[in-house]
Amino acid sequence: MSELEAWQQVPDNWPAADPALIAEATKKSLEALSNDTPRPAVDRLARYYDRTRNFVGASFVELQPNDPNDITAVDLHAVTLMAVKIEPGASRRLLEGATHRPAILEALAGVEHKDLLVAGPDDFLAMEKLYLAVKAALSKPSTKDPNAWVTASKLCARKRHELFPVRDNVVCYHLGLIPSGTRGNYQIDYQVYRALVGDRQIITAIDNLTDQLRAGVPGRDVHPDTGRLRLLDAALWTWAVKTSTSK
Repeated sequence: MSELEAWQQVPDNWPAADPALIAEATKKSLEALSNDTPRPAVDRLARYYDRTRNFVGASFVELQPNDPNDITAVDLHAVTLMAVKIEPGASRRLLEGATHRPAILEALAGVEHKDLLVAGPDDFLAMEKLYLAVKAALSKPSTKDPNAWVTASKLCARKRHELFPVRDNVVCYHLGLIPSGTRGNYQIDYQVYRALVGDRQIITAIDNLTDQLRAGVPGRDVHPDTGRLRLLDAALWTWAVKTSTSK
């Protein structure tokens, strides 16, 4: 099996994403990436990545230092710029001590630097190991049903931005990844996002937006992300957050 065929594969014990769910998420993603709307994607992204404005876009991945093999205080700060809170106890569990940190760093070392498009079953299992280790560290030991999935997703995305989508309630609800009355499922989400970044129309839309942003936008100091997954994340969030508040 070649790397380009890997997107069709999932670990044996994972549920497979419904093709109808992928189709709906693709439709909504193309809408978020379009310039043919009252809120053109290039305008939203130019604001999001403008270093003179108060958005995280230009700093989430680029804030230095970003050691690919470590979790540092800079990483936690970058994550909190995305409007989540990391409690003092969670910070200590992530940055020091022998309870959680060794398992997190071991899991981080096992996640390759590669594009989600070509992630196969082994990559998904490595992503799962890191995600679950980080999520466990974020929750108090006394928490009966720990589920700090949003913050865990953001921290994983900070360390491997080409692999982990920045999952949050707003975007996941918008894409249909959180059915009414239930929790989302990262195993499904990873598959859906892999399909999205492999869709030819989505690839073309992202690349066109990237070219527009790099060419410069009058009145903006734009520093866009380099990876397609991050541009897709940003387009979805800037579209969905307005859509969800206007309902």
